[in-house]
Amino acid sequence: MTTYLSVATRDRARATYRATSHIEGDKSWSDFVERAILAEVERRELSHNAGERYQGDSSPLPAGRPLS
Repeated sequence: MTTYLSVATRDRARATYRATSHIEGDKSWSDFVERAILAEVERRELSHNAGERYQGDSSPLPAGRPLS
């Protein structure tokens, strides 16, 4: 999985991970990122799908980095 973040967001996330990983029990940077994504997934499922999980889908997403 490749993602593109603004430099500011990336640096903020890395600083947060470094400062709190030992407190939050993150096993790794990947664990931190997975937990962050899962929190957003659960928020959106609650907001847009009555709290029900969306069915998993492994088909490709549109490729490319944002133009803005």
